[in-house]
Amino acid sequence: MANFEQLMLLMSQVAPVLDPLMIDVSASANCCLVVMEADLGILIQLDERRNRLFLSSELGAPPPCDLKRFYETLLVVNYHWEKTGGWRMALNGPGGEVVLVSETAADGQDATQFCATLTAFAATAKAHRKIVQNPAAAQEAGAAQEAGAAPESFFGIRV
Repeated sequence: MANFEQLMLLMSQVAPVLDPLMIDVSASANCCLVVMEADLGILIQLDERRNRLFLSSELGAPPPCDLKRFYETLLVVNYHWEKTGGWRMALNGPGGEVVLVSETAADGQDATQFCATLTAFAATAKAHRKIVQNPAAAQEAGAAQEAGAAPESFFGIRV
């Protein structure tokens, strides 16, 4: 997939299968926003130079907890990208929201494969949004970790 027009062709094949609420295209930014559900959007950005597709979804503000440990968790998740299928989590700015990010090769994508990629990414975003947006669950998971839970579980996020 060398250009944005090819991404739009792929999206035209994927849209009838996924049946999203909305697809908003920005050719000038080489991206499109796919709104899968009322509270779940996936931003798809094409980096033509690197021939990569980047998927991202905002999960919400970090829960009011020990932010140092929560931010440490984000770093641990990023380090273990091979265990997460390559997705990463980060903040979109100082005091900002947690964002789930994944990337994939732009070449070789067919409609079936890309539907599966978007569906899996959406499911991952939904699951992690629940953790990020539910401070009680995050605190319970943190307490469980302190009580001897598996070290690869941080705030309910497994790596």
